[in-house]
Amino acid sequence: MPIVSLMKKKSMGWSYRLNRVARYLLGLALVGGLSLVPLPAQSFWMIEVGDPLLEEYQGLFQEAGETLLSLTPPFSTEELRQALQGLSTEGRSDAWLRRYDRLMAALEKPLLYQEGSFGFSMRPEVAVELQGRSNGNLPWIKKEAESPAALTVPLDFFFAQRLYARGDLILRNDPSFYENGGAPWYTNLPLDIQKWDMNMPLRAYVAAGDSWWNLQLGRDRLSWGNGQTGNLALSDSPDYYDFVRFSLVSTNFKYSFLITQLPLSLQGTLYPGAVPSGALEETTQRYLYLHRWDFRLWKRLSIGITEGVLVGNSALELRFLNPLSIFHSLFSWRDYEKWNGTGDLNGSIVSLDFEWNLGRGLVLYGQGVMNQYTTPYEAEHWPDEVSPNGFGWLGGLSYVRNIQSWQGRFFIEGVYTDPYLYMLSSPFASFVWMRRLSELTTKELRYRWIGYERGRDVVVGAIGGHFKKDPLSVALQALVESRGEHGLTWDWQEGRAAYKEQSPSGVAQNSLVFSGQVEWQAAPRLSIGLFGAVQQIFSFNHEEGNNQWGIEGALTLRYGW
Repeated sequence: MPIVSLMKKKSMGWSYRLNRVARYLLGLALVGGLSLVPLPAQSFWMIEVGDPLLEEYQGLFQEAGETLLSLTPPFSTEELRQALQGLSTEGRSDAWLRRYDRLMAALEKPLLYQEGSFGFSMRPEVAVELQGRSNGNLPWIKKEAESPAALTVPLDFFFAQRLYARGDLILRNDPSFYENGGAPWYTNLPLDIQKWDMNMPLRAYVAAGDSWWNLQLGRDRLSWGNGQTGNLALSDSPDYYDFVRFSLVSTNFKYSFLITQLPLSLQGTLYPGAVPSGALEETTQRYLYLHRWDFRLWKRLSIGITEGVLVGNSALELRFLNPLSIFHSLFSWRDYEKWNGTGDLNGSIVSLDFEWNLGRGLVLYGQGVMNQYTTPYEAEHWPDEVSPNGFGWLGGLSYVRNIQSWQGRFFIEGVYTDPYLYMLSSPFASFVWMRRLSELTTKELRYRWIGYERGRDVVVGAIGGHFKKDPLSVALQALVESRGEHGLTWDWQEGRAAYKEQSPSGVAQNSLVFSGQVEWQAAPRLSIGLFGAVQQIFSFNHEEGNNQWGIEGALTLRYGW
């Protein structure tokens, strides 16, 4: 086919897609305008990771001297409502009672359209963000996940107060545009059609439930734990998860079961070299099975236990669906063909979380995670075959206090992750997430950690505060990170040398970051955000003597209907 004809055909294809999207969005706008008359609110829906309601929810319990049973969003509104109704309101301050009433009211979602048991809602948002930095060599501090889409159209569907579905239509740049070759500026506006994120929707699911159970199937963000800088076992570092989750909830006990599909292809960042001949190179039959038990004791101490198994290349298996099974006791890594003759195709993970309310607004919390443990006996008797340990630890203090009508929340947190945490003897057993950015094969695959966002081989310390007084919100944070030479590239090895490695390994890259953000609700539908940060990095890219610094700023405007 002539080159001119091919270009013309491709141009017509893009034009058709643009026209189709434009007609679709116009239709949605017309539907949204059909019903401006207030309709009955819906009480059952899902509150996702990152929703401001969750911080308000957590703060109410902390100030009341209690702990949350579980911090494992998404939550159903029925679960939050039941927990809030269990809080005593006697003897509370007027400010606490106002926040309590405001949160209870926010658990009801207004409708745009209703017919019988069916309801529909849509609240579009337009956002414009401009971001700049002085040093294009350094990574952005405000990550792409924190950058809003230029257009978001969340579609909510309700049925009989017990069934809820949501799908978000978005117009946004994909991360390859955000990481645009060290450019000193960034905007969320879609300036290059070939760098639009064609993987949308990033959020689309159906959910059902009642006060004591809920079920969710689809695509959404997940995060299990109370960490301020991230969570160790399951975090929202990935852009989304495709999963099914079932939960049973009571006042002081919660059980959750999760299956998420994790396709993987060995390219780019994870496996930059050539895949060994005959070894598995890609699969869609890769699943993570997790179950979790949450307990609350004396209303002040919460404990969460999570166990999981990542099966690297197998269809769904009934034995992993048993809610009372102990996955590790199945010794299932022996049931599959070895990757490249030696590597296991599945791996296990276990974590323990706790939260203890010490009173007067002070909470002590922590997490521990493990995906590999070699005993000293094994290390002594089989030194050449010993596997490196995979441990991670997180601990911190959180404090809430009202300061002259400002609602304040402070935290201090420390994190340590082993050099080989999340990595196992094959890439398919390692706790790594992947997605494609579009159908264009020229685009690199996107890899993220399933666990802690900053990954393995790091030591992190952070201190920060969040202050809120309508219509203003202010967040400040100082963070220190020492990063070893192990990153997202699969480099697992066995032997005494790997077993003895400690974080940070090799030449450490040491970072110091100060950041602040102000958000102003300028009008009921308009918010304005300002972000600023400065960072100093020593031994940048693990090169001794390569010390660099930079400043960064961002302006964000949001308008919602």
